[in-house]
Amino acid sequence: MKNRLIRTLAFALGMATLAAPASATVFTKDYHGPGVWNSYDDQNQTYTMKFKDDGSKDGFWLVVSPGANPKQHMDEYAILYGDRAANRITAYTYDGQNSAGSFRTGDYLATYENAFSTAGGMTMFALDVSGINDAYDSAAWAGVGFGDQQGIWFHQSNGSNFAYDANGGITDYTYGGQMWVDNAFQNTQRRECTAATAHRYYCQDGDTPTRTGGGSVPAPGGLALVLLGLAGFGMRRRG
Repeated sequence: MKNRLIRTLAFALGMATLAAPASATVFTKDYHGPGVWNSYDDQNQTYTMKFKDDGSKDGFWLVVSPGANPKQHMDEYAILYGDRAANRITAYTYDGQNSAGSFRTGDYLATYENAFSTAGGMTMFALDVSGINDAYDSAAWAGVGFGDQQGIWFHQSNGSNFAYDANGGITDYTYGGQMWVDNAFQNTQRRECTAATAHRYYCQDGDTPTRTGGGSVPAPGGLALVLLGLAGFGMRRRG
C-alpha cells in the first residue's frame, strides 16, 4: 500500500491567471454523444473539460491518458474527483482499479477550490496540472494530459456525497447512479495557439487557454520528507 503525502505541508496557490508562453499546442477531443469535451495545453499544462449539465450529476471521478484506457494502469495517472456541492476537485494517484476508491490507497496530490463554472447548460473547469505532472521522477508517471491520442475514464455520479478530513483529503465518497465515458486511443485534434486571451477555456482563432481555479498542492520542500515512502513503489519526487 502506498503512503499518503503529508497534506499539512500544502500551500495555497490561490485564484490566478498565469501568463501564457508565445506559443502552445492544444489537443482537443469532443465526445459528442455524452456531451463531453476536453483539451490539454502542453505548454501551460492546463487541462480543461466541459460537459452537458442538466443538474442531475453532482460528482465525478476522472482519469485521462495519452492513449491507453487508464484502467489497470497503476501509479501512472492522476485521478480527479469532482464535488459539485463543494465546488472542489481533489487529485490522487490512480490505483488502476475499476472503482472510485483510489482516494483510499493513493497519494494525495492537489486540491482545486472554486473549480467549476456553469453557463448555457454546460459545466466547465480548467486546471493547472503542472504540479501534478511534476510530482514523481518516474518514466511511467504521466499525471494529467494527452497528445495526439487520448484515453479517458470519466464517471459522473448523482446522489454524490463526499467527506473530507481536516487537511482536505477525501475520507469517503458515496453516490447513487452513474454514467460514463470509457475509451482508449481516441484521435484528437491539434491546434497551434499564439496569443493569450483571458477567460478562454480553449484554443480558438489563435488564442491560448488560460488556467483558472484556485488550487493547493504539496509544498516542494516538504515532499523531500516522504521520498522513502514513495520509493517503496518505484516513484520519487523530482528535485
